[in-house]
Amino acid sequence: HAKDLTLEEAAMLAGIPKAPSYYSPFNDEQKARTRQKIVLQSMENNGLITEAEVNKAFETPLQFNTDHDITHKQIAPYFQDAVKLALKDVVKLDERTIELGGLRVYTTLDPTAQEIAETNIANIINPKSEIQVALMSMEPKTGKVRALVGGRDYIKSPFNRVTQAERMPGSTFKPFLFYAALANGFTPSTKMRSEPMNFPYDEGRSVYRPDNYNNYYANDFITMAQALALSDNIYAVKTHMFLGVDKLVETAKQLGITSDLTAVPSLALGTSSVKMMDMVKAYGMIANGGISVTPIFIEKVVNHKGEVIYRSKREKEQVLDPALAFVTAHLMTGMFDKKLNSYTSVTGQSIANGLTRLYAGKSGTTKTDSWMIGFTPQLVTGVWIGYDRDETIDIVAERAYAKRIWAKYMEEALQDKPFVGFKPPKGVVPAYVDPANGLLATSDCKNARLTYFVEGTEPTEYCSVHLPNGEEKLEEKEGLEEQPDKGWFERIFKWW
Repeated sequence: HAKDLTLEEAAMLAGIPKAPSYYSPFNDEQKARTRQKIVLQSMENNGLITEAEVNKAFETPLQFNTDHDITHKQIAPYFQDAVKLALKDVVKLDERTIELGGLRVYTTLDPTAQEIAETNIANIINPKSEIQVALMSMEPKTGKVRALVGGRDYIKSPFNRVTQAERMPGSTFKPFLFYAALANGFTPSTKMRSEPMNFPYDEGRSVYRPDNYNNYYANDFITMAQALALSDNIYAVKTHMFLGVDKLVETAKQLGITSDLTAVPSLALGTSSVKMMDMVKAYGMIANGGISVTPIFIEKVVNHKGEVIYRSKREKEQVLDPALAFVTAHLMTGMFDKKLNSYTSVTGQSIANGLTRLYAGKSGTTKTDSWMIGFTPQLVTGVWIGYDRDETIDIVAERAYAKRIWAKYMEEALQDKPFVGFKPPKGVVPAYVDPANGLLATSDCKNARLTYFVEGTEPTEYCSVHLPNGEEKLEEKEGLEEQPDKGWFERIFKWW
């Protein structure tokens, strides 16, 4: 009880509230004692005690009660930091009100989803590795953040890699590029050659030469659907240069990317650093049909009187064309569809067998970063893996962490949720096409894939390449190679 405290004990306790974690004697006894002396000296200055009492109290050893567990595991500490920041920036409360106002803060956190995220991260990442992680999971329609992990150990590093870090997104940037392409006349069946080549820029003063992963190339024409599923860099940069390098910057900003972006050829491959939170938000807009969405950490705030002083509101601004957003989302399901295998395998093949429902997504890899972001209509989740000091990811197993964590998390987080499909909006038409050439499939095309197009852009020509037994008509294939279907931009695209 307060009446039973000694002077030295009372002075110690009085000094702690200014910064509880900083001045806690359990965290740093020397800082706590320094603060204790300040309190004692203030009492002396106000004539409440003498200098001799100050010295005696300060020199008296203190015994701290350790009969019970004084520490406890914080639930989602990185999420809690995001909530505190939102109380300042979104709810507009001052520090004193936040700390002493007797508030009840109702958050969007799903403790079960949070535990699933933390457990899978701990189980999949080698505990001896210094590699770091970030995970954010959000409802694309509401913006409610259900789980957030900003690092592997909050005590060692409270730096939040979801909200604070900026890292190169790699090929996870390509869906923004392909949305822009669809808005400017491309379709899932648009074909271009995948082959090594140079891209002059800056009025010819510089040259950019991208590579495909492991230097694999089709050395032939591939469709946009294949290019995204296989993560073909040549197709992406060709598209980027054709649209003009400013178009991708404009589209990314439209999708809510707040970081500075450099309008150069390599931007198509995600070479400008961005925030994880912005990337998940952007994917959420593609998932929800193009409606603006802001990550929400707080549902409502109630003051000490029981009055609701803040309640979150859902945004409803239509930012993207819903038909184009849907076609982009369906293109993103291709990374798990082996029908789109070509000169290499689809990028999601390593985790596809463990998925039980239809997902859309995109992975991305740089020398220092590994990403996986994907969604269903109910949930969008991003995972980033990398080292804080930009060390390269050289261990093969570490390059697979992001996909493995994402797949396990999504499957478990959605385990008890209904299967919800992607519903096409008005202005979108389905068609079965041959993945290799993008033409309408016939009964002879054994690999036909359902593909969606903006109405009026669907192919009208039927595939005539395959024999009933699945063999290719050599003379027709050769004819196609000699006179490829170059599409609507044949006359002006210089890299054919």
